[in-house]
Amino acid sequence: MPKLVKRKDICRMLGISPSKVNFYTTQGLFPLVGRTQGGYGLYDADTVRSRFTRITELKAERLTIAEIREQILEEEKERKQFLELKFEE
Repeated sequence: MPKLVKRKDICRMLGISPSKVNFYTTQGLFPLVGRTQGGYGLYDADTVRSRFTRITELKAERLTIAEIREQILEEEKERKQFLELKFEE
């Protein structure tokens, strides 16, 4: 079961500001997976951590945020298709 965390936990975990978390969320890079009863957004800690690592790598290659989003989503789509094929065997 995925570990769900709030924005403040992501800030501590990655050493980034709340505004950076909000930016990546609005850009579709940190997907919300739910909300607490109090309305706080919840994120999958492993997804956020791996995406942040990949974002950092792609930023070093001087890609725009749109290019980064496209690259990450394409890589995840390919990974999902690979896993589906692997488990069909």
